[in-house]
Amino acid sequence: MKQGVFELALAGVCGVAAIIGLATSQTRQPYDLTQIQFCPRSANGVHSQIALDKRFCNQPRFVLTEEWQRYGLYGSIIPYKGDAIQWVRDLPTDNPNQLLGYGIAVIGLWGVVGCLLVRSQRLKRTDYELGELEKTGDYAIWQHNLYKREVKQHSTQLYSERLKDGLTDLDVHSRKELGLTDEENERAKARIQLEDFMKARAVNHSVMDKTIAENLRDRAKAEQERGKIESKTKSAQADSDNQQSVDQQRANQLIEALKAHEDGWLWKIIDNQKPVWVLGEAGSGKSTLAASIVMLREYLFDMPLYQLIDAHSGENLRNAWRYLSPQLIAQTEEEIGQAFDDARERWLDRINNQPSKQPQQLLVDEFTNYSESDITKEPAKKFVKASLSDPRKAEERLVCIAHFFTNTAVGGSDGTAKGRSRGTIQIDRKTADGKTPLKVATVNGLNNEEGDAEVDKKVTIPGWLTPESIHKHLNGQPIDFDD
Repeated sequence: MKQGVFELALAGVCGVAAIIGLATSQTRQPYDLTQIQFCPRSANGVHSQIALDKRFCNQPRFVLTEEWQRYGLYGSIIPYKGDAIQWVRDLPTDNPNQLLGYGIAVIGLWGVVGCLLVRSQRLKRTDYELGELEKTGDYAIWQHNLYKREVKQHSTQLYSERLKDGLTDLDVHSRKELGLTDEENERAKARIQLEDFMKARAVNHSVMDKTIAENLRDRAKAEQERGKIESKTKSAQADSDNQQSVDQQRANQLIEALKAHEDGWLWKIIDNQKPVWVLGEAGSGKSTLAASIVMLREYLFDMPLYQLIDAHSGENLRNAWRYLSPQLIAQTEEEIGQAFDDARERWLDRINNQPSKQPQQLLVDEFTNYSESDITKEPAKKFVKASLSDPRKAEERLVCIAHFFTNTAVGGSDGTAKGRSRGTIQIDRKTADGKTPLKVATVNGLNNEEGDAEVDKKVTIPGWLTPESIHKHLNGQPIDFDD
């Protein structure tokens, strides 16, 4: 302790010396000065001279050396001349004590550092040694008390009755009669206590082993249950993946059949963005073909039917449209006229405000009658004109049904004949008796490899291309495309 106090005091002294030395080394005057002794003479006697000397001669006077030399030793400026200036001394800016100050500062700093290093190492070593001794002693005491507490606890709680019976005063007296000394008697009691403790410990181990075994059994049971759940989950996932695989396989079969039929004209229509007009007289199979096109697009391209515009939708939903699921239906003349106007607004909104939009479909039936109604005539005319360009940009596929492709039959859209012939695809179906559709048909507006719209292309409609056959194919009854 005394050594530590001494070291701290020595460090303090060294620190003060370092500060003083550093201050001394740094003290210097900024300019060269000249010290003069200015002692004017009094003309009023001794007492006046004493006062003048006290005021001037006994006080140091400093002037800039540069000014002193420039003005001729003040000969032309100050009023006192002759012996008024007693002596002159130059004071340079260099500090004569600077080197000594640096030395004192360095020695003092090294002294502080040395004392602190010695002190810190000593404190670290002492703290470490004391800490290790304290931990070792505490650990030994803890182990001793722990053993004593365990022996006392088990011997007292679990075997108190036996100790009462075997270690009473009568028992001790009997042992003394047998020649046992107090020391031997204490050893006997200690041996009994130790045996009881070991037995209790064995019992505790047995209970612990039983608990461990039960925990292992419960864990195995839980793992078995989890395995069953995971197996069911994997099985369900596998079934889902298998179903997706089956659905994709069925879709691929439809695509291959469409592409393989007569140079793929059916696939070109399904995959085309032009509006499709299905034409023909009653009984030619217009609704059957239109519904088939809508179903294939919905299933193959995930393209739902947004709206159905049909004055006879109530009956057709039970027959031709049975497998379609339109989100909206327009049936009355007022609803149909409003649906035409809404479609034009919807196309513009999807073009201008919906950069990421899901493709959808619009199906219009009985178009021939809409040009004759005062309510639907004007909306139908505007609808047809807008349909030549807007649906493609709006990602809305349009399928329309009419008897003929004249201006009157398609809503009175005069002035659009050329645009309609090139900007749409027309499929003209036939019937021989007004009841049974013929397989032959004529296609116009489908571009060839050179990009020109083909005129009156003769094609055939395959027998499997019906809504009922497509529905069965998608639900586990595959189509026989070779039939």
